[in-house]
Amino acid sequence: MSLLSFLLDHMPPAIAGADSAKVWSRPQPRPHLVLANRIERPAQFVTGPHANAATATPEWRQARDQYLNHIMVCRSCYAPTGRHCSAGADLRAAYDSTPMEKAQ
Repeated sequence: MSLLSFLLDHMPPAIAGADSAKVWSRPQPRPHLVLANRIERPAQFVTGPHANAATATPEWRQARDQYLNHIMVCRSCYAPTGRHCSAGADLRAAYDSTPMEKAQ
C-alpha cells in the first residue's frame, strides 16, 4: 500500500448530492478599495545639500577613513555590535565628533 492510498483512505467521502457549482456561482461582494488621505509627516532627517561624503569636510573624511581602515584590520573591533579596542574606540569617538558640514 502506498502512502497516497493510505491518505486517501482516511479522507471523508464526497457527498453525491452536494452541488459545489452553486456555491461558487454566487457572486460574492468584492472588497472595495478606499482612497485614504495622505498623512503629512515631518521629515525625519533634515539634511542640507552637503550631507554626503563627496562634499563633506576633509576632516570628516580623514576621521572616517582612519576609523574604517582600523576596524577592517583589527580583530578586536566589531562595529555592528559596537565592540572596539581602545584605539578603535578613540577613532570612533573622533569620527562621531567631527562635523560633516562646515559651520555656517
